[in-house]
Amino acid sequence: MNQKRELELFLYEVLPYVSNIEYIKELILSANDFDDLEKKIRELLEKENDITKKTDLKIVLDKLLSIKSNQ
Repeated sequence: MNQKRELELFLYEVLPYVSNIEYIKELILSANDFDDLEKKIRELLEKENDITKKTDLKIVLDKLLSIKSNQ
């Protein structure tokens, strides 16, 4: 399965758990692969001040790391 398709499937897996759906959707779809997404999330976690976005990013990162550890 190609990387973009895997990211799309990941998107549908994580959206029910986040508050800011459009923000997370844009973030996931802008990534090239899971490693790129992880890098973007970690960078945003350092900069982000909005508690809701930060929580959403942590949820996505946790799910992402879970998937990567099972591959």
